[in-house]
Amino acid sequence: MADPLTLSVLGAAALTEGIKFVYNQATELLKRRREKSAEALDVPALEGELAPLEPDSAVLDRVEPDLRELRKVLQDYVDEIEPINQGDQRLLETTDAVRRLLEAVYRQRITFRGEQRPASGTIVEGTVDVATVSGYAAGVRARVVGGGAHVRGTIRVDEVTGTAVGVDLDRIGD
Repeated sequence: MADPLTLSVLGAAALTEGIKFVYNQATELLKRRREKSAEALDVPALEGELAPLEPDSAVLDRVEPDLRELRKVLQDYVDEIEPINQGDQRLLETTDAVRRLLEAVYRQRITFRGEQRPASGTIVEGTVDVATVSGYAAGVRARVVGGGAHVRGTIRVDEVTGTAVGVDLDRIGD
C-alpha cells in the first residue's frame, strides 16, 4: 500500500489542487459511466505526464462502490466548507485511497509535484514465473512504450535453454 503521508509534504495550495483533482476525476468517471460521455478535466501540476485517461471498465465495475463512498468524504473540502489541513490523517488517507482507485482504473500513476513517489504516467508491469524456458519468455514485451511510462518486467526461471528477459522494448516514445 502506498504511504498517504507523501501527500503531507505538499504545500497547502498543491494539496488543495490534488484533492480537487481526485474528487473531480472520481465524479467525472462516475458520471461518464452513467452517461457514457467523455469530458476532459483540468489537470493540476503533476510530476510526470499522464496519458489520455481511458478507464478500464472491468476495474471500474469492481471499485465503483468504494469510489462513490470515498468521493463523498472529500466533498466538503472541495466545496470549501471544511478547511484543508495538511496534518489531517483521515483527509490524506482518503485522498490517497481515491487516487489509488483512479490509478487502478486508468492504469497509470498519478503523482503531484513535490511528492516523493514515482512520477505520473502509464504503468506497464509483467511477471513470468516458470520452471523452464526453452524458447523465449519476457516479463514485458512491447513494440513502443510512451515516454514517461513506468516499465517493470520480472522473470523467475529455474532453467533456460532459450531466451529469458525481464523487459524487451523496441522503442520508447511515440
